[in-house]
Amino acid sequence: MTNNKIIYIISFFSGFLSLAQEIIWMRLISFVGMSVPQTFSYTLALFLIGIAIGAQIGKKICKTNQNLKVNFLGRIFFVAALTDILLILFVYAYSYFYSPSILLLGLCVIICAAVRGIIFPMVHHVGTATSKTGAQISNVYFCNVFGSALAPLLISFIALDYLSTQQVYLFICLITLLITCLCIENKKTQLIYAVFTIIPIFLMTLPEKIFHEFSKNSYQEKTYPSLVLENKHGIIQVYNTKEDQVVFGANVYDGKLNTNIFHNSNGIDRAYLLTALKPQAEHVLVIGLSTGSWAKVLSLMPSIKKMTIIEINPNYIALIKMHPEVRGLLDDPRVEVVIDDGRKWLKRNNTQKFDIILMNTTWHWRAYVSNLLSQNFIQIIHDRLNKTGLVFYNTTQSMNAYVTAHQVFPYMYQYKFFALGANQPQQVNLTEIKNNLCLLKNPLTKSAVFPNEVQCQKAAEVITENILIPYEDIKFNQKNRDLEVITDDNMITEFKYGKGL
Repeated sequence: MTNNKIIYIISFFSGFLSLAQEIIWMRLISFVGMSVPQTFSYTLALFLIGIAIGAQIGKKICKTNQNLKVNFLGRIFFVAALTDILLILFVYAYSYFYSPSILLLGLCVIICAAVRGIIFPMVHHVGTATSKTGAQISNVYFCNVFGSALAPLLISFIALDYLSTQQVYLFICLITLLITCLCIENKKTQLIYAVFTIIPIFLMTLPEKIFHEFSKNSYQEKTYPSLVLENKHGIIQVYNTKEDQVVFGANVYDGKLNTNIFHNSNGIDRAYLLTALKPQAEHVLVIGLSTGSWAKVLSLMPSIKKMTIIEINPNYIALIKMHPEVRGLLDDPRVEVVIDDGRKWLKRNNTQKFDIILMNTTWHWRAYVSNLLSQNFIQIIHDRLNKTGLVFYNTTQSMNAYVTAHQVFPYMYQYKFFALGANQPQQVNLTEIKNNLCLLKNPLTKSAVFPNEVQCQKAAEVITENILIPYEDIKFNQKNRDLEVITDDNMITEFKYGKGL
């Protein structure tokens, strides 16, 4: 292989592997940072700082050694691979003894980017040593940019769907070592470097450790998840306790596997409220499957003809299949689970109308949550409801979410931290709720959910412990600022008033 062809390959992989590692570090930092939007800018800024530092080091090496060869580039790739392996081992060891640190992970990003940043100016120096034409310079640069552009596609959309984050990280280290071998001309030396590929290959066979350590204090101190499910859409953690199975999504509380209103540890009375307010609902839309507990409760309504559930992460289906309490939801012929983005699905299916739309909205300070809380999206929801339809979603204590909903719905209510939007006035009547709860049946066995009126009465009393508060009577906690309407453009719950790092 000619020197030019080798340098093109090296340039391609210098960009590809560098961006690939940035994606993995972004995933790790986002997990520890509870998916707040600032983790992206934080990681990107530190990565660029590291690249700049590395480029300066590479520039100095090129100035002091005008006769650089491809062999030397191989050594830098080798150093980069070993540095990455040592960094991930250090992160694991630190997290084993202490809680994971955003600052520590940021330092690792700088080190990782700096070592890989050394390669870029050196590749140009070696690649244009014999021909400093514009075409040669642009060819080398194009290969690097092409590799950088391809990394997000191959890593984010493909690799992370088949391998864990830990395995992808080590796989990147393995490729880096293989590029080292490609750069080395001496066969014996090449063989020595090839031996080091055993390290990432061996580490890739080990069980996932990084997210287990990152998760040990997320729910309760020193409590490890019993299950971690990963794919390109994110990470799901499951914690087993004496009373509940608790589910986290990307290190943030997502819900509990429970449909028992008398246990009510997950506030499942809110789902039962919907069945009582709209007992004759025929067409139901659920955006966000999560644990399946809420959708399972709605499926108890015998009036339902079709329930459509939109969920972007298919691993939630895998989770539901493991738990008998909600597994029957997937066997219900009336229920259709669609793997898609809720907003995109609604835009494509703009002729369908629903009696109930339930959204399992995540925390208002997480990245992209404005896609669900904004006035723009609530208007889309409003347009998909029948005239007597209801929309019910979690504000997660964002007062701005109530103000936003009121811009769209003439009647808006607060129930706990949920917003109920309607085109007609709503009210909670204990007797009516009791009667409607008595109608609920298991869709598979046809047996009544509440076997007698006493149980129906008790369940109704659980629901009416909290009243349905009209918008005019909501006690807004303004925190010394005016409440604002959330839009797709301002994203105030994420950035302006969000949780931050």
